[in-house]
Amino acid sequence: MKNVLRNSWVVLGLTAMTFTACQKPGGIVNKGFDAALFAKNMRESLDGKTVGWSFAISQNGKIVQYDAGGSARLSTNNPEIKYTYTTRQAIGSCSKTISALALLGALEAKDLDEYTYLADLLPSSWDIALENRKIRVMDMLTHKAGLTYFGNDYASLRKTLKTPTTGFGYFTEKKYDNVNYLLCRILIPCVVNGRETYANMTDEQADEAVSQAHRDYVREKIFKVAGLPDWQKINIGPWNAGGSITEAAPDRQMTMYYNYSKPALPGIMAYTTYKDAGAGGWFINTPEMAQVLLTAEAGKYVSGLMLDKMKDLLMGYDGFVSGKRGDYYWKNGYWYDDQKRGIFTVIMHFPNNVQIAWHTNSIQTDIGDPMTITGKAYDHAWR
Repeated sequence: MKNVLRNSWVVLGLTAMTFTACQKPGGIVNKGFDAALFAKNMRESLDGKTVGWSFAISQNGKIVQYDAGGSARLSTNNPEIKYTYTTRQAIGSCSKTISALALLGALEAKDLDEYTYLADLLPSSWDIALENRKIRVMDMLTHKAGLTYFGNDYASLRKTLKTPTTGFGYFTEKKYDNVNYLLCRILIPCVVNGRETYANMTDEQADEAVSQAHRDYVREKIFKVAGLPDWQKINIGPWNAGGSITEAAPDRQMTMYYNYSKPALPGIMAYTTYKDAGAGGWFINTPEMAQVLLTAEAGKYVSGLMLDKMKDLLMGYDGFVSGKRGDYYWKNGYWYDDQKRGIFTVIMHFPNNVQIAWHTNSIQTDIGDPMTITGKAYDHAWR
């Protein structure tokens, strides 16, 4: 599930992504909160403690700090390549925040909300268990739907809704399961195009149709709205300007995933597919992710009220750090293989309209608890 960019992107991106105030640590000193000090604290928390890393910090609607270090590829995956702020990698379950923004935005556009029943959105041809007919979007997005995972393809997700829930609702114990967000790949197209659009298709036809519709919608309504220069190319799984990267057609310049504690191990890549969409798989860099976060805070995806509910109810978020300045809402993403070669990603929202996205291409690191170190870096960034 759960590329290094061409040089032309850097020139275009710096113009299109409101980077006009971007500096590396040391350039900005403000009274009160100091974004440059936040960046300095983050660099000290990450540098030399993992293989490769980057972060981007946004404040009041624009990216104000970014930095990177380490390696996107080690000599074990020759050629050795530096990890830069334009290095793209999988963001793992941070994709769920994007899915929640996309689904809830699509619902609001239809004058619907998180209380809408899944059964009223999914194709009418689905045989949905009676016990599941009162499960709401909110239950699903908070991992309180009690649904059973059978697989990530269309037929398996249909079976999930045919299988009675183990219990759902606000007071139900949270049961974190990717199946809740895998359903977004079907729900978003159904909300946008109508549930009957897919009702009479075969499972194979529907799988292809919803996958393309989901990707097109997120590209246009999330990435394009954020002002990302390559919005129409952004993909599930690794990609470059020429399209999808596969095992059969690899890119020798893209990042790889490592185990920092075992540097002799060659890095690997996870070739995710459209069927992983919703729960994971988007392949972007930290400035792009930060741009999505600041666009959300600007109310361009969902209403301000809905974004507050997303945070308070943890729809598309995992939790919060109780810091010196309030609650810092976060989501993380990770993936690894049996030798613990993988990724870790974090996003966090702070009370003074500050957001951060940071990525590393190793899950085994010396960083410590990722959310705690991020919260402390922010707490220690006030003068």
